[in-house]
Amino acid sequence: MIRVFEAGEPFAPALPRGQRVAVKPNLTFPDPRPGVTTTPEVLRAVVTRLVERSNQVFVVESDGGYGAWDCERALRGHGVREMCAALGATVVNLSAAPRATLTIRREGALLDIPFPRLLLDAIDAFVSVPVPKVHCMTGVSLAMKNQWGLIPDAMRLDYHHAFDEVVLEVNRRLPAATAVVDGTWFLDENGPMKGRALRKDLIIAADSIGECDRYLCALMGVDPVGIPHLRHAIAEGFVPARLEDVAFDAEQLRRLSYRAVLRRTPRQALVRAFFKSRRLTRLMYTSWFGRGLHRAFYAMVGRPS
Repeated sequence: MIRVFEAGEPFAPALPRGQRVAVKPNLTFPDPRPGVTTTPEVLRAVVTRLVERSNQVFVVESDGGYGAWDCERALRGHGVREMCAALGATVVNLSAAPRATLTIRREGALLDIPFPRLLLDAIDAFVSVPVPKVHCMTGVSLAMKNQWGLIPDAMRLDYHHAFDEVVLEVNRRLPAATAVVDGTWFLDENGPMKGRALRKDLIIAADSIGECDRYLCALMGVDPVGIPHLRHAIAEGFVPARLEDVAFDAEQLRRLSYRAVLRRTPRQALVRAFFKSRRLTRLMYTSWFGRGLHRAFYAMVGRPS
């Protein structure tokens, strides 16, 4: 079931009670950015409601991809530690926490990826707090994609070749996973870091991650079958194949929906060409050749923010 809270409407989603709950915001930049990161206000509202319902709450995040910044910097920039101390919640830097291994089968081969032991052994429920955005590599970044940041490996781009299978398995391993989408801002035209932030002032609560992404695609005018990881999740039964299988307010969706646009830059189009190739990814990012190429490129055009 989907429930959408619009501006001025009391925030009262059906969240767990009396359980150990992990909360995953999207802190994909060291400081708050409209349409890019979960707003401190919505994160606080979610954690406050969970604490009020007698839950033991863990706010979790990991280092930025490709070593762009460490998790502690993002936690500081978003005031997460101060918020959790005030509310009685616990912050967990997944990049510094004990790890287990997930073994994923893909095309007849086995792939091992690191995964936080906390999320396998010490929680009863999980709440994803993503920001809805277009994404230059994956098409969209919604509730499912937010959990890619649970992988405690700054070089998780090494798993991009198996992105569809890995992100699905990560989501499947989470107990009683739901979503509270921070729709204060949506990101359009480009993403996940830069684009046009659209002010919507929505909070969208979903009973499951799969239903959430199916609904958000409809809200944004996106065909989920055209998004590879969502198409795979539909085939595997994780995301509903039909919007009619999701309970929601149809009139509200009609009124709020819009047509998202994604315009990739030439550099993004080039990088996307080898997004699913492990060999090319390693060549361009982890080999001596790739490191030298990046140094030369950044010397000419400047390092991206």
